Amino acid sequence: MPKYKEVAETIKKRINDQIYTVDEKLPDQQTLAKEFNTSRVTIKKALDLLQAAGLLYTIQGSGSYIKRNALLKAQTSIQIGHNVGLTTAIQEEVKLESQVITFTVRFPDEKEQLQLLIDRETPVYYYQRLRILGGRPYSLENTVVPVHLIPGITEDVLKDSVYRFIREELGISFKDNRQIVRAAKPSKLDQVHLKCKETDPVLEVEKIMYLTSGTPFEYSVVHHRFDMVEMSFENQSN
Repeated sequence: MPKYKEVAETIKKRINDQIYTVDEKLPDQQTLAKEFNTSRVTIKKALDLLQAAGLLYTIQGSGSYIKRNALLKAQTSIQIGHNVGLTTAIQEEVKLESQVITFTVRFPDEKEQLQLLIDRETPVYYYQRLRILGGRPYSLENTVVPVHLIPGITEDVLKDSVYRFIREELGISFKDNRQIVRAAKPSKLDQVHLKCKETDPVLEVEKIMYLTSGTPFEYSVVHHRFDMVEMSFENQSN
């Protein structure tokens, strides 16, 4: 496990165990770096991860604080709707497997061109990936990524973490996403890979991920088993 994730998990456990309490200011980055025998850069990555998960808030010039609803979030089940990626979002004790069903390079169709702001002669990766949590099928991903924006994706990357590869191996930053969530009927592939019945609903998430520059770099349609996921929305005012 990367050091920053180890630190984040420890802090999350302290929130869950109420060692850190609501509205309490966390120790500063230098103090945490000394405690965990690591760098301030690693601590910042851990705190950014916890902030993205909705557990902390930051006051400029003051530090990081525990949100009032952090205890509930620390104890909640698997959620979707964040930018951290499934590999980061799940609890460490839950085994995550990724099974690559389809992986190819092709040209985009009209909808993919529109969503990714590319032309029809721009090569894209296309992959279908089954995510399995704790031995149970969780989601079936259908994803398109322009090759020139995110080079070097391989089947080994798909079996691990695409977002981690983008951040840590390529050094590319991304931030915003746009998602449309709807109920859908399972496709034939859903029935096979998600092991759901023809009458079972699936949760369909259509998503576009953006680089910090605002350029779309990923368009995906993901089907989740209805009994393996929940949606969590939180509106924040500036």
